[in-house]
Amino acid sequence: MKQKSMLVLALVVIASLVLAACQPQTIVKTVEVTKEVVVTAAPGAGAIDPNAKFQLTYLNVCFPSSMAVTDLMLAAFGAKYPNIDVKVDCAQGDYAEGIFAQAAAGNLPDVVFSADLFTVPFVNAGVLLDLEQFDKADESFSFDDIYPNILALGQVPGKPGTYMIPASWDSVQMYYNKDLFEKSGAPVPTDEWTWDDLITACKVVQEKNPGVYCVGNGGTEGWDWWAYFIPWIVGHGGYPVSEDFKTSTFSSPESLAGIQAYVDLWTKHKVTIPIGEQLPSGRDGCFIAGKCATYFMIPGLMKTFREKITDFTWDVVQMPALPKKRVTGMGTYGYGISKDSKNPQAAWELIKFLASPTGQRLSLTNYIGVPFLKSMADDPVYERLQPPPQNIKAFLKGGEIGIFPPNGYPPKCGSLYAGLINQTIRTALEESIRGVKTVEQAFKDADAEIQSCLDTAQ
Repeated sequence: MKQKSMLVLALVVIASLVLAACQPQTIVKTVEVTKEVVVTAAPGAGAIDPNAKFQLTYLNVCFPSSMAVTDLMLAAFGAKYPNIDVKVDCAQGDYAEGIFAQAAAGNLPDVVFSADLFTVPFVNAGVLLDLEQFDKADESFSFDDIYPNILALGQVPGKPGTYMIPASWDSVQMYYNKDLFEKSGAPVPTDEWTWDDLITACKVVQEKNPGVYCVGNGGTEGWDWWAYFIPWIVGHGGYPVSEDFKTSTFSSPESLAGIQAYVDLWTKHKVTIPIGEQLPSGRDGCFIAGKCATYFMIPGLMKTFREKITDFTWDVVQMPALPKKRVTGMGTYGYGISKDSKNPQAAWELIKFLASPTGQRLSLTNYIGVPFLKSMADDPVYERLQPPPQNIKAFLKGGEIGIFPPNGYPPKCGSLYAGLINQTIRTALEESIRGVKTVEQAFKDADAEIQSCLDTAQ
């Protein structure tokens, strides 16, 4: 591993880091990309003149947590290169469609927002530069210190290269209202709990607190998010698709067992928000108001909960275990350098701050993310953090059990995020929860529809 050097940051005051989680409701159209393109640059030709004056363009998807991370990057970059103007634009409309349109016109900005769902289509279309070429030329940086499973979200299986620097080690873990459990006489959740433990405690909480939902999934959105239901399949020994992506396996016995257990949260145990129920402030608001005893989400909500929850104690634990294994959904957003960048070396200097110890500590101490650097696993900064959450390392430990959505489906068929596959699975889940069909019938039908697409795409 190359010897690290910490980026020296002049006095940087990051004010008003407004934060909300990167929500799972991102909607993108399925864009079919059939031709793979490889684009390279020639980084490291020389150090950037600290007195240089030019403009660096930056396209962001301006939800609050991405804006907070951007503030960190801009402050650090501005301290080192005060004469370089970074122009930040907020994307409008369908993000992927806009990126492909700009790529075709050859006018992409220097730095672009990316995320795990965009990696494969963006890389295959040649939208992004391979960042490993910059890494090799930069003695102050090394990808070797980043946990492989989070770095993999900026990579394409079977294809060399890394195309995104992540913003946070984002795994879904369980926020919980400690006061509700204690006052109800229910045991308080721990990192060792199983889903059976949680369901048993949930029934006590709901019995003692009419009008409270124990598991904050459901309502009008989120219940069909892959990061919620795919882990139930994997945790029962199944998987939604064969390794070669030629056979849909939602209706295998193991997959059906996991889906049935997930659906049972609504139909049998009744510990979740009924789907379709309108919540005044959404699921975040349900937890903040003390009307949902638990909420399953990434670490990005820590700052919001710290600011808005004043009348009860809350904490975080790892995702409860399922029969075959403890598993949870994992993903992240981040930033890459576009093929059209006029200043790729300056773009690299801007985005690499995200993966520096300084950047990761600032992210953690502002409660907007959890470090993904292996060298920071036992960093003293954790001990200096003021709760809540008391058990913030649940996110760190939980990252080791994270899984990613299968991302090798043919573009024609979509993915678990968008297109035919997304809509087919959503329909099957809703039919199962509402009792329109049995789980077995709904997902046999779903498999047939997905398989028909896979067969014609091969």
